Parts: sequence; C-alpha cells; structure tokens
Amino acid sequence: MFRLIVVTFLYTSIMFSQRDIMIDANIIQWKEGVFLTPNDFKVVKEANPFKVKNALTTYRIEILPKEVVVDEKNHIVNYLKMNLATYFYKNKSWLGDKKDPKHLAHEQLHFDIAELFTRKMRKAFEELKHKKVKDFDAYQEVYSTYWKACKIYQNTYDRETFNGSMPIPSNNWLLKVDKELYELEDYTYGKVKSRWREQIKKP
Repeated sequence: MFRLIVVTFLYTSIMFSQRDIMIDANIIQWKEGVFLTPNDFKVVKEANPFKVKNALTTYRIEILPKEVVVDEKNHIVNYLKMNLATYFYKNKSWLGDKKDPKHLAHEQLHFDIAELFTRKMRKAFEELKHKKVKDFDAYQEVYSTYWKACKIYQNTYDRETFNGSMPIPSNNWLLKVDKELYELEDYTYGKVKSRWREQIKKP
C-alpha cells in the first residue's frame, strides 16, 4: 500500500509534486546572482513614517518533489530525489518606499536568510540519504526544526537592524549571512540535484 503525502504550512509549506520547479510569473526562485528589484514587490502600500516596518518579504521554503509517495512502513519512495527550493512571492510582498535602497537591501537579505536555512535543510537531508534513511517523519522533523530556527534568525535580524531603518543593512549582517551561505555552497539546489542524478545512475 502506498500513500501520497501533501503537507502545507502557512507562508511556507512542504508540498511535493512530480513537477520539479514551480513556474509562475509571481514567483522568484532564489538563485546566485539574481537579486530582487523594487518592481518585484507587487502589493501597493504607502510607507508610513510613524511605523518602523515599511516592507514585507513573503517567502516559502518548499520540499521537492511536491508529491511524495510513502509506503506502508512510512518510507519515502525515491527518497534520493528529496530537495528544497526557496521562493519569493511577488503578489504577497510590499515595499513602502521603492526609491529607498536600504529597504530593498534589507528585504533582499531576508530572502538570502531563507536560502541559508534551505541549505541547512538540504545538508540535513543529504546526511539522512547518506545513511539510507527513508522514513518520512525524519525529513519532516528536519524541515520543522530548521523552519522554526529560520523564523528566530529572521526576527533577530529585524530587531538588530530596527526593521531596516538603519543605513544599508549593517555590514555585520551582510558578512555574516554571506559567510554562512558560502560555507554551505555544496548544498545549493543545483548541486544537490546533480548528486542524486549521479546516485541513481549507479548500479
């Protein structure tokens, strides 16, 4: 007996499908060297000088493929294909002052932080695969743990930078996130995908 598992979270979800990457005009997948622009923030909202928060980045960390077949032992069929992608949602994000570069830079780093935790999840997934762990709950626990850690990290970033009201995001945060992304460079979407392709070719 096989089960098809679909698990959804608010603003971030675990959804599995036979299609690999979501194609949608309102969605941007995180990629090295591709940066958000003011026009990517589609929700129209005026900046309020009396509020600290004048922008919102809506992102999702999504497990791929979107549909996972699980057998009677709770084992994932084709578990080697498990990967994740980081998405930015244009039609759920807003930038109060599109002419102020510090707000855009602040929101870009939020997106980068999301990719950082996606890489942490990918690394943990790869470690499970290396041990030949197929149990669905093990992968779900990894996702839940790092998603909670991501929210804490994002909140700390907002608190320490006063929600982007400081000059262009503090160099400390830019360097910190960039360093951590670099340290997990082996766990980009493309590299993980290439590895499982090589593995399934092996006899």
